[in-house]
This record gives sequence, C-alpha cells and structure tokens, in this order.
Amino acid sequence: MTTSRITLCDAEERHAGQLYHLVNTSRDALGQWLPWVENARSEQDVRDFLQLRACESSVGSARTWLILIDDVPAGMCDLHDISHQDKRASLGYWLGDAFVGHGILPQALQQLLAIAFQQLGLHRLEIITAAANLRSCAVAERMGFHQEGVLRGYLHIRDRFWDARIYSLLQGEWAAQP
Repeated sequence: MTTSRITLCDAEERHAGQLYHLVNTSRDALGQWLPWVENARSEQDVRDFLQLRACESSVGSARTWLILIDDVPAGMCDLHDISHQDKRASLGYWLGDAFVGHGILPQALQQLLAIAFQQLGLHRLEIITAAANLRSCAVAERMGFHQEGVLRGYLHIRDRFWDARIYSLLQGEWAAQP
C-alpha cells in the first residue's frame, strides 16, 4: 500500500540488516522509550525478532510492516496482540532519528489504519505509550485516538517503571474522520 513516497511492506527476514542499521543509528532516542531496543544488539537479534513476527503473523496474532520512503527503511509499525474474537489489536510504531519530524508517521499510520479496519475488519485499536513520551502521545492524538486513562507503573524501561497512557480508536470514529 502506498501514499506518495511512503510505502508499507511486510517486514521479512531479508530486512534484518537494514533494520539493525536503522535501530543502531537511532539507539539512544529509541531506547529511551522502547524496551526492546536493548535486545537488538546484532543483526541476528533483529532476524530472530522478524522470525518471531512471521510466526505470529502466520497464526494471525500480529502483523509487522516496514515503513519505506522511496524504498529506504525509515521505521516500523505493527499490529500486535490481535484478538479476532474481540476484533481489536494494539498498534506500535517507531521511526529512525533521520526520519522524525517530516510528517512520515501520520501517513504511514493512515495506511495501517485502513488495513486494520477495512482489510482485517477490526473494531478497536489501542496505543499504549509512556506518558512522558510526548511525541508518541502527540502522534496518537493527531491520528484521532482518544486517551482512555493512565496505567500507573505500567512500563519497565531502563530499570525504571513509567506510567503509560492508553489510547483507543474505534472503526466508526476512524470512518467518520475527514
């Protein structure tokens, strides 16, 4: 699926090297809010993650996409904890440092929302982000997600517990957006 120069493609093992480079060059910024960054210490670690996601995708519990700008990896977005019973999923996203602040993420997430609501038939999406991660909170709000509350001491990042905000967007709310 494409919007201008921004493309989502299924993340696959063959992307491990490019993704490792992107994570490694953005390690400080990403690691501040994303606990998995500490476990991405080699290209093999990233390959193992992509293999796990391929297994989760095969059973329908997750979908992971690479965000490409003119075929250059800029970050990733995903649906995880997919419940087909309840027609809901959690949404995650990140961009490499060089791609932050250029309006890329909202365009990529619009594509992901269309996949989630139109193709997968989901009813509800959730975003859980550290309350202190103001950029991520702003992305959720810009995308039309509604803050439902604060989860106290919910995230454990760099040996510290952080409060998290939980946001949601329902299919009907998304469909009603201009």
